[in-house]
Amino acid sequence: MTRVLERGSRVLLRAARSRRLADFPGSLVVGGQRVSELHPLGGFHRPGITKAGRLSFRGLCAGRMVKVYSVHSPAQAALRLAVRELTIGGCAFPEVIAADEHLIAETWIDGEPAESLSGEARAAALAAVDRFLAARTSEPSLLDLAARHADAFCYIEHYLFARLGPWQHWDPVRSFIADWHAARERLAAPLPAYLSHPDVSGSNLLRERSSGRLLIIDNELLGVGPGWILDGRNAWQGGTRPLPAADGVPVSFIEMTWRLRLLGSALDAGNFRLAAAIASGTQG
Repeated sequence: MTRVLERGSRVLLRAARSRRLADFPGSLVVGGQRVSELHPLGGFHRPGITKAGRLSFRGLCAGRMVKVYSVHSPAQAALRLAVRELTIGGCAFPEVIAADEHLIAETWIDGEPAESLSGEARAAALAAVDRFLAARTSEPSLLDLAARHADAFCYIEHYLFARLGPWQHWDPVRSFIADWHAARERLAAPLPAYLSHPDVSGSNLLRERSSGRLLIIDNELLGVGPGWILDGRNAWQGGTRPLPAADGVPVSFIEMTWRLRLLGSALDAGNFRLAAAIASGTQG
């Protein structure tokens, strides 16, 4: 009987949550413009909150459908505005409709994910991502942009390490963190800080239906820092393409930093046996 009641309670909770999300109350103000008809996105832990702890909603602003998300800092908001008119390697960003030091509202894109394309269209999208990744470390204008926005957001420091939270005191995680910092100290040269976007994947690169342009969505983790060494792996981890290396950075250190990413994911999922195995380097 207890199990039946528990199942019934879970069903009622899901139904109540569904009703709440279908009719989310209130609105948001972004840069002086009101965003209404809100629908929560994200939902890794809670509706409307992403796994990075950012506010994330779809809504209506100035008569247009937008995605609204919170930023890490005013400096990250400034970086997002700095790239709003750029096309990098054939990849562009959605138009920013409203912005302030805390929130960004960008155009909601009606498009097809690159991962669902086929033939020449898919090949063109994959090539555009490769050009995007290469351009950040070579084009003078992007190197200058990174230098001007160096304090915007660091994927490794402000996300990968930050999400370990109190688990940093657990022996397997504490030992891994110490080993990672020691490995970084042993690098022949400091890791350069380049423009970084860990979410340029096949699901987050859309071919806009109305224009055919390739647009990058999910820009909450756009930043500057050494996180660029994982951007290629984040982009292609779900495909059959070989995972790209980062020029000038030892493969062993890239692999160790990738383990840092996997470690956080395992902890988020509550899989502590896997987390311990990742931390020790013994996972299969």
